[in-house]
Amino acid sequence: MIFKSLVSLIFILLTLPACTAWPAIVQPSATPTDSVLALSLTPTSGPTLLPIPTTPPLPPTVTPIPTTPPSPTANMAESNFADLSPYYQAMRPEYVGDVDQVAAAGATHYYIEATLDFPSGDTGGQVQLIGSQQIRYTNNETVPLDDIYFRLYPNLPGYGGQMTVNTVIVNNQPVTPTLEADNTVLRVPLPSPLLPGEIAAVTLDFEVQVPHQVQDGYNIFSYSNGTAALAGFYPAVAVYDDEGWDIDIPPPYGDATYLDTALFQVKLTVPAAMVVAASGSVIDTTTNENGTKTLSLASGPMRDFYIAMRQDFQIASETVDGVTINSYYPPELAAGGQLALHYTANALALFNERFGPYPYAEFDVVATPTTAGGVEYPGIVVISENLYGQSGGFFEHATVHEVAHQWWYSLVGNDQIDDPWLDESLTNYSTIFYWEAFGGPNSAESVIEGFFFGPYESAQKRGGDRAVTDPVAAYTEGEYSAFIYGKGPLFFNALRHEVGDQLYFEIMQTYFDTFKYKIATANDLFAIIEQKSGQNVEPLLETWLEPR
Repeated sequence: MIFKSLVSLIFILLTLPACTAWPAIVQPSATPTDSVLALSLTPTSGPTLLPIPTTPPLPPTVTPIPTTPPSPTANMAESNFADLSPYYQAMRPEYVGDVDQVAAAGATHYYIEATLDFPSGDTGGQVQLIGSQQIRYTNNETVPLDDIYFRLYPNLPGYGGQMTVNTVIVNNQPVTPTLEADNTVLRVPLPSPLLPGEIAAVTLDFEVQVPHQVQDGYNIFSYSNGTAALAGFYPAVAVYDDEGWDIDIPPPYGDATYLDTALFQVKLTVPAAMVVAASGSVIDTTTNENGTKTLSLASGPMRDFYIAMRQDFQIASETVDGVTINSYYPPELAAGGQLALHYTANALALFNERFGPYPYAEFDVVATPTTAGGVEYPGIVVISENLYGQSGGFFEHATVHEVAHQWWYSLVGNDQIDDPWLDESLTNYSTIFYWEAFGGPNSAESVIEGFFFGPYESAQKRGGDRAVTDPVAAYTEGEYSAFIYGKGPLFFNALRHEVGDQLYFEIMQTYFDTFKYKIATANDLFAIIEQKSGQNVEPLLETWLEPR
């Protein structure tokens, strides 16, 4: 997630010393209160950008929204998980073997059926989601498990919804679950201990109330301004790590998800007029007699599954390195939607070369009413629709940042709650390669000074230095932005200057290849740095990751 709160970012940038705020390339806004949204980076040199597509947007088709959707009646048998071919369709052909690899390693399979009931007219009612889900869970731990824990993300304060789980069945036996962690976690007891290597099938029926604009958090789970944004709409299996089941409640700022790679099949029933953007790929679409349609979606190996939709989404598309890139936007944001596609295409091509290949068949970038600059999900990112009136500036930076998260968070996972710097700081520094390629060295240096050194030094003057390696909850929201997005990237900048470009990219490619679809720790990264460089990484850690 890029600069988790626009309000925080505005505060940080407005308090920067004048000499460090985007030197040489800042175009100040005519309206001071909109100064962040009006930042503009003017490309100075570098390779030719991919042309902006000129395909006209698709006209919206609006039909009445049904008020009583059918309840899902999933035939959730083991056969839903035996056939891996739906997952193959979500991959680039040369990477379908990745599905076999993660399936053989015991990745969780999700089979979800969900129906969305939208309020009719201007009744002010909430959207209701009715769902059924079966998972195939393998105990990949070294100890027997007596329970399986599920994250109920809509119940977190930063999501603002309400998820209720009804029937729970484990291996064909009804069980009685319990709610924990302020109703944000469901503990499902197992009829007998699940031994290492054994498999459990868990079926859950659930309902979710989707709120309107959410005040806390980043408005990532809501139906507002005509857009349904559905982050964490299903019960997600929590991570079992060296501390046991991870069920801590994250703060409303920062990322809330810490999940293992899984395989998803989703059958989604929505009003026929809805245009849906989602993780993975649409495998099939069925038109129903009651004015709805049912989409069959499948993912490759992904840690999460995200859905957004609205009736008048327009779509612009482009193919890069065998990946279909889709930009979704309301019709009034058409110019920004084309730019988002343009930035995404350039970033994806560059990061494919620098870090390793993006393996999925599709990648989506979506304009939503999030109050963050942008938010990352596997195979899909959302960008605040408030930025779509810009050309360049923070709009471009936020888009590129979220694309880079496909490598650092989506493919190479980490604990985003306890080790947020490991993906956020690395992702924010990764944008520098984009600015060097498409803006020239002056633009890249301005980003380093304005987005890294500036916020960090300003925070130092206000409250002293902080370590970069603390959990999200250890920071205030302002500190989080300054130290994780500002100071943290300076570690990677110093590393690059220490070892040189060629070795830096070898380190990043080795890190990617080693931990693709896995969860990495800071020590894993440090070990690869020392292995590839032959140097002790401690001096860099002490200078850039610890208080100075």
